[in-house]
Amino acid sequence: MRRASWELRILSWNLWELRGDLAALIGAAEDLQPDVLLIQEAPRFVLPTARLQWLARRIGRRVLLGGVGGRGLAILVTDEVAAQVIRRGAHPVAQTVSDLNSTYPRGIAAVRLSVPGGGAVVVAATHLALQEDNRQRHAEHLAALVRGAGAPVIVGGDLNETADGAARRFLAPLLRDPVDDADPAGHTFPAASPSRRIDAVLVTDGIRVQDARAVHSTRTVEEARLAGASDHLPTLVDVSL
Repeated sequence: MRRASWELRILSWNLWELRGDLAALIGAAEDLQPDVLLIQEAPRFVLPTARLQWLARRIGRRVLLGGVGGRGLAILVTDEVAAQVIRRGAHPVAQTVSDLNSTYPRGIAAVRLSVPGGGAVVVAATHLALQEDNRQRHAEHLAALVRGAGAPVIVGGDLNETADGAARRFLAPLLRDPVDDADPAGHTFPAASPSRRIDAVLVTDGIRVQDARAVHSTRTVEEARLAGASDHLPTLVDVSL
């Protein structure tokens, strides 16, 4: 007898530390109804845990990872997904400090989920650095995590480079982007006039992608308002496991 697949909606979004139009952000998240929200640039300085929990409550999600010490990363999920958690944790990634204005602690926030019917999947959030050498170091750490996962992996993040960048090319044999990098409809940055795809949800083999796209508007949040929610547009991927 064939086992039914488990369908998940993954939304990855750099939230600009909640400095944008919060009503638009919350409205878009409510419209899109992600099972897993992978956040980059979550609040880091002023009451980071309380502000992240506030956001989770507003959109009916639970915080699995994030808050104080979260390196700007967070993972929010539905109760259904939270019930499948096997383990979770944050992995720091060493960085070479060259510019205090653009280098801050980086890492990977990851959760291992039990797939109903058997098996597991690892879902992670990450935010690669602005500097190429630091991005490469981060990509190597991420590749090691993927190789050692023993399960399919989904990684959502602000990658700070397009598909032809060195870190992305290094990761390409392990993690693919189901959205065409050259298609303008997939561009995510800058949000007000997107010209590059530097945000993506990457997947390994074993992940069946049903839909993948950059989100430019939602049912109740028009394009101009969504562009004010953050300086990045969100990326959405529907998968079945």
